Amino acid sequence: MASFLVGFLLPSLLLAAALINWSVISLVDLIAFLLVHYIAPEIGYRFQRRHWLLWPIFIFSFAVFLAQVVYLVIWATLGQDWDTADTGWMTVFGFMILKSWRNPTVMYFLALQLLTSLVALADIYSSRFGFARWRDTWWSHFSGLFEHLGSHLRVASCLLLPAVQLAVGICNPSWVSLPFFIGSCAGLVDWSLTSNVSGLFRWWRVLYIYAGFNIVLLYLYQLPINFSDMIRWIASFIGLFRISMETEGPDICSGVFLVLFYIMLSYVRSDLEDMDFIMSTSENNLAERLLPPKYSFFIRESRAGVRHTNVLLRGAVFKTFSINFFTYGFPVSLFALSFWSFHFASLCAFGLLAYVGYIIYAFPSLFQLHRLNGLLLVFILLWAISTYIFNVAFSFLNTKVGKFGLGMLVALGNLVNNSVFLYLSEESSRSSNERSYAEADEETKVLVVATIAWGLRKCSRAIMLALIFLIAMKPGFFHAVYVIFFLMYLLSHNINRKIRKSLILLCEVHFALLYILEIDLVSNSLKQEGSVSREVLFQLGLLRSESSWDFLEIALLACFCAIHNHGFEVLFSFSAIVRHTPSPPIGFSILKAGLNKSVLLSVYSSPSSSYSQDNTTYGTTLPSCL
Repeated sequence: MASFLVGFLLPSLLLAAALINWSVISLVDLIAFLLVHYIAPEIGYRFQRRHWLLWPIFIFSFAVFLAQVVYLVIWATLGQDWDTADTGWMTVFGFMILKSWRNPTVMYFLALQLLTSLVALADIYSSRFGFARWRDTWWSHFSGLFEHLGSHLRVASCLLLPAVQLAVGICNPSWVSLPFFIGSCAGLVDWSLTSNVSGLFRWWRVLYIYAGFNIVLLYLYQLPINFSDMIRWIASFIGLFRISMETEGPDICSGVFLVLFYIMLSYVRSDLEDMDFIMSTSENNLAERLLPPKYSFFIRESRAGVRHTNVLLRGAVFKTFSINFFTYGFPVSLFALSFWSFHFASLCAFGLLAYVGYIIYAFPSLFQLHRLNGLLLVFILLWAISTYIFNVAFSFLNTKVGKFGLGMLVALGNLVNNSVFLYLSEESSRSSNERSYAEADEETKVLVVATIAWGLRKCSRAIMLALIFLIAMKPGFFHAVYVIFFLMYLLSHNINRKIRKSLILLCEVHFALLYILEIDLVSNSLKQEGSVSREVLFQLGLLRSESSWDFLEIALLACFCAIHNHGFEVLFSFSAIVRHTPSPPIGFSILKAGLNKSVLLSVYSSPSSSYSQDNTTYGTTLPSCL
């Protein structure tokens, strides 16, 4: 019964009473609403502590009810003789008159105050005399059903709370909302690097107190008081607003999400405290053995005995998604980073392009790429926070949401990588029979793989020659360098890795120079007549670009060279990891057939190829894959 009365009914009545009329009395109801939610997780454990709050709520609500009734009686008695000029301070305190029976706001206010006092008194009575008299009654069954539903709502609140926190930060960009946005960015980084859901709730204690303070501050600004111009300017600067019929939707959503964030965090506060306690203690800790064991639906323990809060690992849907994203998400991420760097051309966006260029040039291992993604995520979110602050300070174009979305994509890649690595650590305990694949149609699949691989192998050289020729035939000294590589590819069939890496480096330098020249700051300075730099760049052929096809040609050439240099190594190291995951990704059975029959080996490595001489890890990688 206590969980329903104090956990739901009483705070709902207090919030309704606070919102029905902006006044000092309603402000007290709002503060009581915040305090009731603050002690709600402790109900059932510390009855003595909540009495000091329930008795004042009962006394205050009943006193307000009586005072409002007396005020209405005086108003009805005096009628037209009532001097409203001297009652402005009464409006500020919250005393109302009955203006119309069609909208009797004062009657609703009286009903809410009376119900609040009765509910507070009922909870005091039930806690004093115990729950024995309520046993085996309809109220007991209803209370049990509410507690069962509340457990599911707590789980939903834990999963939705990070999204609500982000909504508070971006609905109304302002200084008061900035801490929520920074907290979301920090939580996203922690979650992606550790795969633990607990990282999403970083700084939740500070944000919890700050949300309550923010709610009170926003409510104070709604009081019917004529604030000075200085106070209104300060309020507008930090992000406070007054709610009226003209208030915009994002402002209303910001206030609603702020209250919702406080409510949801109040419901899951005890679970977060238990989770922090469990994760902070080790198995051999003396305090953990002496204290009673605590449970948290977040905490999971791997077969190796390591605790983690990656609850998503239990779901088959997330396992399938993580394996497929791990397989096909890498090119999607590279494309998204390239697209965003062109969508918002700037020096910061050039950092994204430099990251893509390094990946194409070096193709680091999956573990090195995982660490690089962490650094990239930090860079993107710092960029988003800087843009947030800049927009709030100068009210320029708001693009922080897109940057956060790009950070979500990178964070998702890191989270998937961590999940796949955990799958690999637990795979050793599984039998070989669980990892067997059907081989009925293997011969057909081998033929398909061999045909596709042979076609790509034969066509790639012609495609590269065509791309080099198209770039080399453009005017300018810079394009003349491509002629050297064109002749080398045309006259020799044995192109080693160093030549291809040199061609990749040339393409990336060329691409970077063209990109920098497209930035407004640089392009505007070069438009001045008589500029020596403009003439030099024109002779080099860097100012002759008239379409985006130039970028596409260079990017395709660099990608083909990268595939020739690193494709074989990446293919086998990647397959070695994917084959040990709980289930293969979509389309992997065809690739596995080609690997088992050494089709790709025969196609991509020939007696004249120097790949085996340049790659020292080939001998250890191939046996683990086949």
